[in-house]
Amino acid sequence: MAYQALYRIWRPQTFADIVGQEHVTRTLQNALKEQRFSHAYLFNGPRGTGKTSAAKVMAKAVNCEKGPAPEPCNECAACRGITEGSVVDVMEIDAASNRRIEEIRDIRDKVKYAPTQVRYKVYIVDEVHMLTPEAFNALLKTLEEPPAHVIFILATTDPHKLPATIISRCQRFDFRRISSALIVKRMKQAISGENVQVSDQALTFIARMAEGGMRDALSLLDQTLSFGGERIELEDVMAITGAAPHTMLAEAAKSIEEGSASDVLDIVQRLVQNGKSPDQFLDDLLFYFRDLLLYKTAPQLEEIQDRMILDPEFKGLGDTFDRSRLFFIIERLNQAKHDMKRASQPRIMLELILIQLCQSKGESQVSAAETEGLSEDVEQLKRRIHMLEKQVKQLEQGGATGQASFLASTSRRETRRSSMQPTVKIPTARIREVAANSIEPQLKRLCAIWPDILQQVKARSFRLHAWLLDGRPVALSQTGLVVCFKSVIHCETTARELNKQLIEEVVKGFINRPIELFTLMENQWKEISESLAVSTEGGAKQDTEAESQPDPIVEEAVRLFGEDLVDIKD
Repeated sequence: MAYQALYRIWRPQTFADIVGQEHVTRTLQNALKEQRFSHAYLFNGPRGTGKTSAAKVMAKAVNCEKGPAPEPCNECAACRGITEGSVVDVMEIDAASNRRIEEIRDIRDKVKYAPTQVRYKVYIVDEVHMLTPEAFNALLKTLEEPPAHVIFILATTDPHKLPATIISRCQRFDFRRISSALIVKRMKQAISGENVQVSDQALTFIARMAEGGMRDALSLLDQTLSFGGERIELEDVMAITGAAPHTMLAEAAKSIEEGSASDVLDIVQRLVQNGKSPDQFLDDLLFYFRDLLLYKTAPQLEEIQDRMILDPEFKGLGDTFDRSRLFFIIERLNQAKHDMKRASQPRIMLELILIQLCQSKGESQVSAAETEGLSEDVEQLKRRIHMLEKQVKQLEQGGATGQASFLASTSRRETRRSSMQPTVKIPTARIREVAANSIEPQLKRLCAIWPDILQQVKARSFRLHAWLLDGRPVALSQTGLVVCFKSVIHCETTARELNKQLIEEVVKGFINRPIELFTLMENQWKEISESLAVSTEGGAKQDTEAESQPDPIVEEAVRLFGEDLVDIKD
């Protein structure tokens, strides 16, 4: 006999042979046992999960000479004929190539004739979602009320493309993806009679590549056996499939975490020399980081356990990365995959995204710090809202007593807030130096352009802009800038090193010289400004600025129209 592919040799011949679909096979067997099988079935699910195999087993079970029975005997003439495809009453139709209304009308005209060789006529329509709307309409009436000797079994991978009128006329069975453990077990049975050994790592990798499809797994195993050799290892399977070795993926992930751009470029060079596709490597790398994130979130998943079996370095790398960094990398890789589809040079796109990831560690940390600061602000606002709601309720219930209690609690809260403010640590000596050498004309000009500075900060970091809105510049020297705040959280968050550097860069672009940013609370600035030995005019001016904040509307009007054209009236 001519050689047969493994998936054909090991095609299920009984319900017991169908792997991973017990919820389907058990229902069908009970229906056959009780003689309650339907006239129309819809089998839907991913490719290679046993839909058409189950349909043929069903056709044998209802037509078996010893049945209808829960299992076909596979020995009688009817079972053997259906297995070989020689029984004309059991027809397997490919709807992808027979999708027109003429083919369906031909079926509709023939179903009224009684079967000639077996008990029931069985029509197995594969990829039924490919039928045209006219063909579906022609099938409707026959599918709803077929003759007693006809059974329809429709199979599809896309049930959502079927009209609801078709689905409602069938008993629907959803086939699931088969687990890696069951696929590996089945492949071990398939190679038990072969004079070859396949490592567990290779079988596990084949099962992962099959993505839950038994037919895909057996086809890939068949290709692996043709590769030759008495012992097949993981590297052999990777060479056949074109997938990147796990060692290379782990090396790339480690280089990205360390920020070593030269190492990732060396990996790309080796990848291209070995004939690997940049598109495939990007896909593999995306799934690798996705598995790292799943390891951080749900390490007990079966696919993560399989990954740890395949890659001994995986667990160590998973402990190295933090979740925010993994979120950032996965988003960038996914965007790069989208961009690579339109790129004329995929290798350049791959090198570009890897270099960006190596240099973006600080950026992801900024994002994490901003998220942390924002969550702190949100929690504080929630507490304050809860307190206000409680106080309003007390006012409604207690009248004047509640009002007095509200005023007292408000006073205590303001006292506590004032007492908390000085706890912000500041470099007092350095701030005093900047304040003593403050250049008033330049400070006035800086206040005038402060809205523009805020807009520039907003363009680079929306969250930092929200925090900086609470501050105002109060002193500007040749080397330093002092900004005071009303809120402790805004003051502390703005003083963080990464946020501070960003503000200094923006201000430098406006005043054309580098400065060092200092932040403090308004009451702290008031104490420092009052203690300075400055001129009366300068001291009065600083006290005025510390006590009352300039009207932003007036400042904006002066900036737009000039002081000569602005007339301020109470």
